[in-house]
Amino acid sequence: MGKPESILDTLLIGSKLQSRIGDFSLSEIQFFAYLSCLLSLYDGRTVSEWNCAFIKSNLGSPYSSDIQSSLDLLISNGSIVETDQDFYQITEKGIRNLNFFKTQTQLSWRCSYLETACKSLSVLPYGVIKEALTKEPVVFSARNSHISKSLLESSNPATEALHIQFASLKTALEGQYKSLIGPAIVWIESLNSNHLLRYDN
Repeated sequence: MGKPESILDTLLIGSKLQSRIGDFSLSEIQFFAYLSCLLSLYDGRTVSEWNCAFIKSNLGSPYSSDIQSSLDLLISNGSIVETDQDFYQITEKGIRNLNFFKTQTQLSWRCSYLETACKSLSVLPYGVIKEALTKEPVVFSARNSHISKSLLESSNPATEALHIQFASLKTALEGQYKSLIGPAIVWIESLNSNHLLRYDN
């Protein structure tokens, strides 16, 4: 059974990717769900508010069982169909469900973060964004772990390093941008150019 939060995340991210590139994969949904969560943290939200947990997968990338469960549910009820091996599209039923979830007060606040994460694709190539996320402190610190490691735990020093990054970025960009896409792009580009604090265990 999928959480309402991760159902919305899967449908909204899927719809944005589908409108841009025609279909989407589970790994792309997982990636942009994690980026959306990070953007909410930058904006002052908490991991508990986001209510979608992530671990480091065996491939070293962020993975959420909540997203996986939601995709499975949406496929089973006909909201999403598999178009090719491991690639998917949202159906008309899925769009109707998306529009319903977007109107729910307890969920609607997430939409701006999900949309901003996907909008980054209109500015930067997917490969550039994906490469940057491998250098984000929490994912970067988990890179050598051979087990499925929980990400964004408050007790993790790398999570504190991430918050320090965000605080520094906010100070540097104060008043320069009216929307979140500007800071998001600056942060992604800074990660790739190593201009921000890195965490290495």
